[in-house]
Order: sequence, then C-alpha cells, then structure tokens
Amino acid sequence: MSTAIIYFVKLPIIGYNKTRLQGFLPKEDIHHLSIHLLQETYKEICKVDADIYLFVSPSDQKKAIQKYLEIKSDKIFGQLDSSHLGERMSRAMQQIFNRGYDKVLLLGCDLVDIKQSLIEQVIKMLDHEDVVLAPTLDGGYGIIASRQFSKSLFDLENYSHDEVCQRTINKLSEAKLSYALTETIRDLDTREDVVRYLSGDPHAVYFNQGEYNANFLIDKGRKIFRIALGSQMNLDNQIEYEYLALKGLASSGVVPKVYQCQPHTDLLGKGYLIEEYLPGHSLDYHKDLSIAANILARIHSVDIDTIPHLIKAKYPFQLMYQEFIEMYNHYQNWKGRDLEVINLIDALMISLKKYSLSSELSNPCVINTELNSHNFLINSHGDSYLIDWEKPLIGEREQDIAHFLAPTTTLWKTDYLLSYDEISFFIKEYDKSSQVKINKDKLKQYLHFTCLRGITWCSMAYVQYLESQKVKANDQSFQTISRFISPIFLQEIKEYIEKLEGVNL
Repeated sequence: MSTAIIYFVKLPIIGYNKTRLQGFLPKEDIHHLSIHLLQETYKEICKVDADIYLFVSPSDQKKAIQKYLEIKSDKIFGQLDSSHLGERMSRAMQQIFNRGYDKVLLLGCDLVDIKQSLIEQVIKMLDHEDVVLAPTLDGGYGIIASRQFSKSLFDLENYSHDEVCQRTINKLSEAKLSYALTETIRDLDTREDVVRYLSGDPHAVYFNQGEYNANFLIDKGRKIFRIALGSQMNLDNQIEYEYLALKGLASSGVVPKVYQCQPHTDLLGKGYLIEEYLPGHSLDYHKDLSIAANILARIHSVDIDTIPHLIKAKYPFQLMYQEFIEMYNHYQNWKGRDLEVINLIDALMISLKKYSLSSELSNPCVINTELNSHNFLINSHGDSYLIDWEKPLIGEREQDIAHFLAPTTTLWKTDYLLSYDEISFFIKEYDKSSQVKINKDKLKQYLHFTCLRGITWCSMAYVQYLESQKVKANDQSFQTISRFISPIFLQEIKEYIEKLEGVNL
C-alpha cells in the first residue's frame, strides 16, 4: 500500500513563528527554536518508507524552505491562503489523496521528540482504523492520519481551544469513521511548554521574568528553573557564570543552593540552571539595614580564590567611568534629547574629574553589583538571603555598599531615601560582621560614581524604551526612568553629592 506524509510547516521567519513565545524569548531564540524543531522532526520523517510532501506557509515563499530542509521542488506546495487551520489542512490532505495514495499522514512542525517509530506505528494502525490521531498535552493533536479523505476530518469551527482532539473525535463518530489514538505527544507553543520539556517537570509554572532572565517553579515549588535570556556583561556563557558564582558563594550561607547547570541546549541555544526556591520578603530600609549589613559582610568575606572565573575590575573607577560614557552617548546623540538634561548630566560628569580613575583594586572581594531591595529575601525569624547573581565581579566592598545605599538604588523600587544617620548605622553594623572595615572616603567616591551610573543608565534606557516602542501606559519602570533624568531629580542628585562631601559618616 502506498503512503504519503504531509509535513505542514511554517517557514522560519523572525517575528512570524511561535508568536505565543514573544515576550518570553528574544526573537533570535524563537527563530533558533523554530529551526531546531523543523529540522529534527524532518530527520525522523525522512527515515520512514513514504513519499514526503511539504505544505509551506506563507505560500508565496514556499521555495525558501529549501534553505532549511533538503527536498525537491516538485514536493513543495504552498498552504491554502486561509486563516482557518482546518481549511488549510483539509485542502492539503485532499490534494495528496487525489494522487492515489492509500494512507496519508499530516503532522506539524512545532512537535518535539517525534521519532520514526511513532510515525511507523501510526501507519500500521491505519491497517485497522479509518483515522489515527496523536493527541498533544494541550488538548490538540500533532498528527492526523487517514485511509481516505473526508471533510469531517477537519470540520471544526476553529482550532484555538483545548478540545480540538476531542471535538475531532466527535466528528469522526458522527461520520461513522473508526479511529485510534497514539500515546500523547508534545508540541511547544507556550513558555510553560518549553520549560516543562527542558526540566522534565510536567507541572512547571511561570514565576517571574526580568529583562535578562526568566524563572519558573519546578519540583512542587521547591526549586527555580532559571533561563538566561541575555547578558548585561555581554557573556556567551551567562548562565554558567551565574551558576559558578553561586556555587563558590555557598559557604556564605546567604545565597541559593544550586543543583544543576546546562550551559547550552539544542532547543534554545541558551542554557539554564536549577536553584533552590527561598522564602522571604523584600528588604525594608526602615527595619532591615542590620540584616543587609550582615548578609553583605558574609558575601564579601568569601575567599575569592574559590571563584576564579569571576571577572576582576582591576581599575574599578576607570571601568565605571567608561561605562557612563558609553551609556550616556545613547542620550547625547539622540535627536529627542533635552538640552537642559544634557547640561545637568554634563555638569555631573565633569564633577567626577576631581578623582583619579587610575587607582587599582584593593582589598578585593566578591561583589554582587545589583543590590536593590527586591534582591534581598528577608525572614525575621530565620535566615535571610541575597538572590539574583547576574553580574558578580571581583571588586571592592565599597562599590557594592555604595550601590546598596545610593539614592538611585533606594528610590528605584521603594521611593525611600536613606538619611546620613542611617548610612552611618549601616556602616557600623557592617563593620561588626567584617574583618575588613569600610573605607569611608572610598565609599563617598563610590556613592558619587553610583549616582552617575544610575543616571547615565536611565538616559540610555529612556532612549531604548522610546525607540523600541516598549512603553505602556502603566509602565512603572519607564515612569521611574523618566523621573531619574528629569531636571528636578538631576538637581536633587547634584545637591546630594555636594552635601556628601562634608558629611561625617
């Protein structure tokens, strides 16, 4: 008996495939995933003794599929120009049955782990049944196979629901067609689909997502599955960098335990790590300064030789200043720049020239560099922790502490400005827990630099938001960024820095 396989595919085009993954994965990663699924399934199809036909969308670019799959042009067809999936599949199956085949299978290109053995099982099941379906976990199906063409195969009003497979079965029963089901297979349409496949946990759920990472709860909420979506440090091995940092910091007792790291996956290109889920609430500057001081002292006391892979900032002020220049250039060269803002930031940049940028790193330690209140997990009657280790360095403790204390940090999430008395209290609490005491003059310099880092970053982010049209009506981050580069705020920072000079910490 003659058999044909219809491979129903979307041409890999950035922005066209896997639209439900947009907002979760960067477009380049979605493109990588689409190509991977397309090619892996095709490899298995080609092992089967059957004629293969491709039905491609968009139809006017059908021959471009040969860039990704090796197949002759006469086996490539365009999908019907219709928004209705059932109509497109129905036309394709009717067209191939008209060529005289006894069995025709149709399968999609967003399936994962499709094997030759499953396809051959479907073909064999057709010896005894009119129709065979391979149901998917989301209530649809990934393969539909038949011994004859029948409109009832695809007679559904729509395919955007979780009862597609069951309603198709109902239609088959009404048409008095016998059917059978294979084992349930997977397709990858949502962020949960991707993580459930990679983690092996069918109950993985979304937890939260930042600009550079996405986090999911697995193992009944006991662990976090973390994917690095990008790198602030422009690292190719971002997730491995984080993993090794956390592993080296385990002796501190104030960071999450890490269980596993996969630096690279064929599916995404990017890798992931698995770490423990920790309880706690965000830091409250009113009440939790002493806890934060103890956490940072313990972090800064870890032997740096146990984490040799960390990048070392040999000339920290020079490195920071160069970063300011690069970030600020985005705003300086932007056609929508505000000249009053330019003048105020220029004045703040000039104020840094009183410092030497060539001073070398002294008393090196591991620093987190991103110490906002939400990266602390505080427990009043238990251990507290510091999480989110995207950007650790070997640097100076005063840099970390300045980032924690600076107004550009505290005002970002909480609208709270630490008084100089509170800063003095924090220093005393830190010094109680640390063998190396805080250099107060260096701390003042880092506070000055940290304020400029926050402002220049916001100037860059402001442009990026507007140019990428990411702004939403209630976007709190954009509102804060706009405030941080407003003339009123810039003047307040100028006054803060000037007053800092004469304060006795």
